[in-house]
Amino acid sequence: MKKILIATMLMSGIFLYGISEAVPTKLVIRAKSKDAKFVGTSMGGALITVKDNKTGKVLAKGLTSGSTGNTGKIMIEPKTRFGTISDGAAKFETSIDISEPALITIEVDAPLSTKPSMIKSSTQLWLIPGKDITGEGIIIEIPGFSVVARAPEKISMTGSKAVIPFQSRIVMI
Repeated sequence: MKKILIATMLMSGIFLYGISEAVPTKLVIRAKSKDAKFVGTSMGGALITVKDNKTGKVLAKGLTSGSTGNTGKIMIEPKTRFGTISDGAAKFETSIDISEPALITIEVDAPLSTKPSMIKSSTQLWLIPGKDITGEGIIIEIPGFSVVARAPEKISMTGSKAVIPFQSRIVMI
């Protein structure tokens, strides 16, 4: 009985010691427009904020950078369960030091190039010390459109009616 008690105490001590040290945990986060491509540098990127859900403390913050991705892979080829669509697409990479599993909140604000069109999306997940989330990473979908309106250079009058030329550019985020 004494041997079992000692073995249990040793195992408990090893287990607790193993999770008490902070471990760098890599994280890749991508922002993808709903039914479209990734939010890359051409759209001003996406602002990524990673927070500890319990304390609200910001653990990491930065911008996605890179291309909008491969159109064929994203928009044309059929999706498979373990297939990838993000080859070379914009991403935000970080490493977070955690000593125990942490529930995190990831917020994405995009696109940064057209602030009036900016949408906030978020998700939550458990981050486990030393269990990197890389490769495809976490893909957060951003719904909506980027709208850029151009003010007219001239307004002309025809009798009592004003003619106001108006231009806009509307694209999926």
